[in-house]
Amino acid sequence: MKWNRRLLSALLTMLLLLTALLPGAAAAELSASYQKASYYDIATTAYSRMLLFQDGVVAAADQTGKYGLIDVTGAVKVAYQYDELFSTGNGYFIARKGDQMGILNTAGQAVYPLADRTIRMEGQNISIMDSNYNYTYLNSQLQPITQDQFYGNTGSSSPYYWINWVDDNYGIAYGDAGSVLVDANEKVVFSGDGYDSMDFRGAYNGLAYLRVYNGQQSALVDQTGKVIIPTGNYSYIGGVNSSGYVAVSTWTLDERYQPVSCVSELYSVTSGQKVQTWTDREVTTETYFRDLVFSLDKAKFGTMDVTGKVLIPNQFDTMMSAGDPARAIVGNQQAENSWAYYYGLYTADGQQLLAPQYSELSHLGQGYYLVFDGAHYGIAGSNGAFTVPLTYKELRVYTLDFIEAVSDSGGSKALNAKNQEIIPQSLEQLFIYNDVAAYWRNEWDYHNLTVSYDNYEGDVLPFRVKTAAGYSTYYVDQVTGQCLGSLPVMASNITSDGRFVYRDNATGLYGFGLLTAGSFANPAAPTSGIQTAYATSYSILVDGKAVQFDAYALKDANGNDTNYLKLRDVAYILNGSQAQFNVDWNAAAGAIAVTTKTPYTTVNGSEMSTPFSGNQSYQPNKAAVLVDGQAANLEAITLTDANGNGYTYFKVRDLGQALGFDVTWDSAQGAILIDTTKPYSG
Repeated sequence: MKWNRRLLSALLTMLLLLTALLPGAAAAELSASYQKASYYDIATTAYSRMLLFQDGVVAAADQTGKYGLIDVTGAVKVAYQYDELFSTGNGYFIARKGDQMGILNTAGQAVYPLADRTIRMEGQNISIMDSNYNYTYLNSQLQPITQDQFYGNTGSSSPYYWINWVDDNYGIAYGDAGSVLVDANEKVVFSGDGYDSMDFRGAYNGLAYLRVYNGQQSALVDQTGKVIIPTGNYSYIGGVNSSGYVAVSTWTLDERYQPVSCVSELYSVTSGQKVQTWTDREVTTETYFRDLVFSLDKAKFGTMDVTGKVLIPNQFDTMMSAGDPARAIVGNQQAENSWAYYYGLYTADGQQLLAPQYSELSHLGQGYYLVFDGAHYGIAGSNGAFTVPLTYKELRVYTLDFIEAVSDSGGSKALNAKNQEIIPQSLEQLFIYNDVAAYWRNEWDYHNLTVSYDNYEGDVLPFRVKTAAGYSTYYVDQVTGQCLGSLPVMASNITSDGRFVYRDNATGLYGFGLLTAGSFANPAAPTSGIQTAYATSYSILVDGKAVQFDAYALKDANGNDTNYLKLRDVAYILNGSQAQFNVDWNAAAGAIAVTTKTPYTTVNGSEMSTPFSGNQSYQPNKAAVLVDGQAANLEAITLTDANGNGYTYFKVRDLGQALGFDVTWDSAQGAILIDTTKPYSG
């Protein structure tokens, strides 16, 4: 199914506001199998309700429940005075104060002043009813439209009442003159002249085939009008199967209209010739089968090839499409319930892939099948092997890349058809906000947090996960099913500049934050946010001894860490080793001067300490560095304290390569290893 690209933010009633800026940064840590996301708190969580961002402002309510507008810095732009503010999603807000309603812009200016009227939305359109019951209709830009346009009735120039699309390329169109076959552009392919009616029997090698009627008689023709099966009193004309054959059956009835005998004939639509006749069985063809379905007693069915060789044994009460002509779903009636079947899966050549013992078996696409054994759901592949085990109380398949798996306990997680986890197990069921009904069903619980339209390359869907510590929000790319990261709060949409609204786990109040660059593993994600250096918790061993460095890391597009240390910290710790070096300033060259194989003598008291902790914003440092008098290309960043003093951190591996010590990663210990006795190995 196709998920909505936008849930109208007009559906969301909005929330309360922020009063102070929070200078610190908070980092969200994911499990080891996921990327890491981080953000800066822009405003404290001091409000009871909050909307989504629209043109740089967000509707929020103060602690008295009155709504106003704040900007992205948390500053109040429109004072708290309204009982409700609904965003139209296009830079306007429907305001209500008591029984009066109006429309504001993002600056709080009244486009339609408060008055005795009722304002509502239908999709992106707005209706205004005054106190005399007179209506005005507007589009999302507040331009006048008609009542029909408001309700989405734009009219149509099509000459047909309706079109039944029977194939990706064909439809049967019905109009005043009867029915015709049209292509995807509604151009007439076959007019049906000379026939009373028609229906579609499949397509093969670029041609459509139709069953046509004159009175009680029928025939099969192609879209050019060529007759494949001549007109006759047939009981049944099948569909053109994937091998280009079509069967026609004629039953002889007794005086009580009971079947006595059957003649089945097989035609090749390519040659237009009859190729086989049977008088001892009923033979049918369908567009979704490769071979011929047959029955000897009109009760049990199987398949055979053109020569009559049995492929799938004729012992089943029903046969259905498996979504692939190379396979078939078979079924036998349940003894305990004559209206139900037990289903299995066969290859077209007769190999049993799944025994007929499942209460449900349906094709999901791309060779995957949803299977239910009466107690639990799973997913099987085209070879009959289960990719998702039969262990789930429910599997809600939105796409093959996003399936909500509900456990017996009621909690759920998200996975794909290959059983790769997208969102980890939650203590409760995930909520998928892809339609209005689902939104209203759960709005009371989720508090206006809804589908995110990320403004850069498609939809990003936020899903809440409840753990013992509270809620986290996992963001999933709806196209690829890839988890892009998470936040340790219940969050809403991400704007094009990386801002989002969230609800604090501890207080239940609202605030908003700003994603940092590289927060999510999405190459199209916003990069205009604050650049963040992450305080690392890795162990760092120097010649086997643990050292408590003040270390920071930057993240690449895939969420991997690149570690940085202060140059003077490294010089201080390595002093006396084989890789010792001194640090000074070359005023003439305007460069940091590093001398290798020399004791560290320029100690200035800043070593192994900084006046800040936790994640920090940073700026790239382009300062020149001379190593033994030669220019060195060392990557560096500068972190600044509250007094404006800068601290320069260098990439550890760059230092190792330039200064002659080895840097490696020990995954078993989760530690960075610095070895001063070995040269840099890369």
